[in-house]
Formats: sequence, C-alpha cells, structure tokens
Amino acid sequence: MTRKLILGIKSSYMTDSGSNDSPELLSVAQTAKLLDVTRQRVHDLIKNGQIVARKLGRYYYIEAAEVERYKNQPTGKPHQPRSTTSQKKLY
Repeated sequence: MTRKLILGIKSSYMTDSGSNDSPELLSVAQTAKLLDVTRQRVHDLIKNGQIVARKLGRYYYIEAAEVERYKNQPTGKPHQPRSTTSQKKLY
C-alpha cells in the first residue's frame, strides 16, 4: 500500500519527460506524511544523515526510494543473548 502511495504522489515541481531514469522526488512535507512524523523530524533525519536528500534552492527533496529504504531498515538495538560465561558463580 505504501509503495502505491509513494508512486501515486505527483508534484508540480516534477517534470514528466517520459523517461524512468529520473527518480521521483518528494518534498519534506510529503515524506513526513509517508513516515507519519513531523516535518521537523524529517529535517532532523536529513541533518543526521539518516535520510539522504537533495537541496534545490532552499528546499530539500527526498527520493521515493530513499524513503522506502529508511522505512525498511531495522529499528532499535539488535538482540544479543546474555553470555553465561561472564557471570560469576556465587557459592
């Protein structure tokens, strides 16, 4: 469903030249809506390097593929089972 939503968004700044070589660009507001976060959070993700964006003039644009990459990455710390060798025996 998300992929359809991303691909269905058309913006006035996009030009349709008939080639599929140019990636679809999303505004910060569109990206925020897709990620269900605020626009400020998207700017923070860009600033921290978690989302790669292009700056055109004074606005940032994010490739739809980059939004998908961010959404599909694992969150949190990976599970690491406790080590039993480092525990001290209590006698």
